[in-house]
Amino acid sequence: MRAHPKTNPTKGRVPFRKPAARKTRPIGDVRQKGREPHHGAPPPVARTEPRLKIGPDLVIAHTQPSFEGIAIREAVSRIEGVREAGRRSIADRNGMALLTAERPETLARMRCAEDLFSVVGYLRPLSSGEDGLEQARRVARQAPFVEAALRRRVLVTPGSRSGQRLGFRVVVRTVGNHEYRRVDLQKAIERGIAERGDRRWRLDENGEVEFWATLLEDELFLTIRLSDDRMRQRDYKVAHVAGSLRPSVAAAMAMLSQAADDDVVLDPMCGAATILIERAHLGRYKMLLGGDSNPDALAAARENVGPRYKPIELRSWDAAALPLADGAVTRIITNLPWGRKSGAHPDNRRLYPRLLAEFRRVLAPGGLMVLMTAESRLMREALEQHEIALNSMLAVTILGASAWIYVCRVPRGN
Repeated sequence: MRAHPKTNPTKGRVPFRKPAARKTRPIGDVRQKGREPHHGAPPPVARTEPRLKIGPDLVIAHTQPSFEGIAIREAVSRIEGVREAGRRSIADRNGMALLTAERPETLARMRCAEDLFSVVGYLRPLSSGEDGLEQARRVARQAPFVEAALRRRVLVTPGSRSGQRLGFRVVVRTVGNHEYRRVDLQKAIERGIAERGDRRWRLDENGEVEFWATLLEDELFLTIRLSDDRMRQRDYKVAHVAGSLRPSVAAAMAMLSQAADDDVVLDPMCGAATILIERAHLGRYKMLLGGDSNPDALAAARENVGPRYKPIELRSWDAAALPLADGAVTRIITNLPWGRKSGAHPDNRRLYPRLLAEFRRVLAPGGLMVLMTAESRLMREALEQHEIALNSMLAVTILGASAWIYVCRVPRGN
C-alpha cells in the first residue's frame, strides 16, 4: 500500500486536541477540546429550555439519540416553510426535533427522522406531586389541537381513519423524579381523553390513534403520532447484514458530508449500501462508489440498490488497499468497525492507521470524510498520524452504545 506522497509526519502537522466530554449540543458545536470522551452514562436532560407556546403547526420529529440537530438542519434547509421551535432529548432513547411548518405533512419527507408527532396539548410546569395527575388529565381533556392532528395524520399515513368513533391508546415516557408512577400518569391521560366531547373515544390497546405523552422533568408534551413504521423502515431495505446502520443514521451522516452536485461519494465498507442509498436520496451527485470484502454484504447491497441510484458502482475490495487513483473522490462516508459487532479492538489497532492512510490518499484536497466509530483513541492517533484535520465531532448513541461521528477534511495544498 502506498502512503500519500505529500504526507510528512514531522512537517505541517495539523494539531489535534482531545475531544469534548459527551454532551448533546447543536450539530457542529461539539469541538475537539477538553478531556477524553466520557464512556459512562450520559447526563440527565438539561432543563434550560424556555416554556413553549404551542399551535396547530407544531410537530415533533423523533430521531435516534443526539441526531435531533441534524434532523432540524435537514428540515429547515430542504423543506419550505419549516422553522425550528426547539429541541429536547431523552438520553439513550431518542432526540426530539421541535418544528413548525406551514404544511406539517411535508415533514414526512424527512430522512433523518424516524417518527412524526403533532403536539395537541402542553403544560409546564407540571407538578411532580400527586396533583400533577389531575393536571395531566385536564391537559388531555382540553387539548386544543386534536382535530388538526387527526386531519394531518390522514395526510401523512394514507389509510388512517378519522371517524367519529375512534379507538385510542396512550404511550407514556417520563424523565425525572415524580411522586406518581408512569402507569398512574398513563391512566390519568386515558381518563382525560375518554372525557373529551369532540368524538366517541374508546380505549383500546390496539387503537388506531396513538397518543404519546412525554414528561421531561416538569414539561409535559401530549402528541398524536402521525407516521407509522414505514417512515423508519425504508422500502428499499429488502436485504440486511449484521451491524447495518439504521437508515435515519445513514441519512444524518450523508447530511454531515455537505452534499454537492459534483460529489464523487465513496463508502469503502458499504455493507448493505444504506449510506450510499441515503446519499442518493439527499440530492444530486456525480458518482456513488461502494465496496466490501464480504461477498454476502455485496450481494445485499446489490439487492437493495437494484436498477436505481445511477451512476453507482459496487466492487469487492480491501478498504485499506483501494483500486482508486489518488484524489479520486470528494466525499468518504462510512461506518468503521467498532470492535464490537464488527471487528475486534486488537485488529482495529492495526487496521485504523492503514484505513486512514488510504482514505487520505484517495480523497481529493479539500474533500470531507464522515466516519463513525466508538474507537475514539485509535481515531485520534490515526488522524494525527496522517495529518487529517478534524472539523467537528458529534457524540451519539447507537443501539445503546456510545459512539462518535467525526467530520474530517484533507487540507488543500497539503
